[in-house]
Amino acid sequence: MDKNKEKGDTIVSDIMVAQQELNELKEQYGIQEEEKGLKKAISSFFDKREAQAQIPIKKKTYIWLAVLLGWLGGHRFYTKQYVTAVLYLLTCWTGFSLSMTLIDLMIVLPKKQDENGNIYLF
Repeated sequence: MDKNKEKGDTIVSDIMVAQQELNELKEQYGIQEEEKGLKKAISSFFDKREAQAQIPIKKKTYIWLAVLLGWLGGHRFYTKQYVTAVLYLLTCWTGFSLSMTLIDLMIVLPKKQDENGNIYLF
């Protein structure tokens, strides 16, 4: 059994070395792999998120909307995050939007305001 284990470890280490050499050759010749499927979707989501301009939001207004209308997504409509706002609105009867509003408040409350009372959200 020890021979099989050693053989398996050797095969895995050989594969890792070969993969490293392949990656070095691709980098050397400037070959880039095209992302596919889930990896591509995740990358495009984060690329879009990074490209968004940060909009100043009044902290007090956001907190009041979250407290009073958070379960309906009011604070998300205020920040122009329409997809999640509609999600909150559609799931308001399940308790999901209320729990997510509490998480939103935990994110916003410790944020520092600028001199105009604004905060910046993604």
